[in-house]
Amino acid sequence: MIADKEFERLFRQEFKGLADSTIFQNDLGEYEVFSKYRIVPEKPGYRVFCAANEVGVFSSTRSALSWCIADKHAAYNMALEILLTDVKLSSLTNDIAVRAAIGDRSKNSLFREDIGTKLESKIIHKKLLENRLAKCINWAKYYEQRGFNNEIARTSRPGTSKTSR
Repeated sequence: MIADKEFERLFRQEFKGLADSTIFQNDLGEYEVFSKYRIVPEKPGYRVFCAANEVGVFSSTRSALSWCIADKHAAYNMALEILLTDVKLSSLTNDIAVRAAIGDRSKNSLFREDIGTKLESKIIHKKLLENRLAKCINWAKYYEQRGFNNEIARTSRPGTSKTSR
């Protein structure tokens, strides 16, 4: 335990300049993101804090981390879209689960069929929300990788402008 704390102290001391680009999990199971955000796992999801302010509860760490990336890069509209889409998706998923359970418990076959028919549109809407959230998450991945110039820089030599023609 002491060695871990000593390592963490040395790491923070040596890599102060990289603190704005790091994501790590502390001893409490919380994620410290870009030395500005905190993602705390809870029963219904993951609660995100920016400094001391609570941002919201996300259904997955991918959504929470994508929100942090969007906020870090000042893409506030994208951050808002990630938050709202995730909240809508969580709500719709819970609604579908509850209604399906009610239909499964029913002994009336006509009632079960009616519930199944009504759930079809909600399931389609859920799939659309999942696709929208996946696009936002992929955007956040791209945006964060774009910040690492050395990682994705073109490998061609400077000064050469050869084309494939």
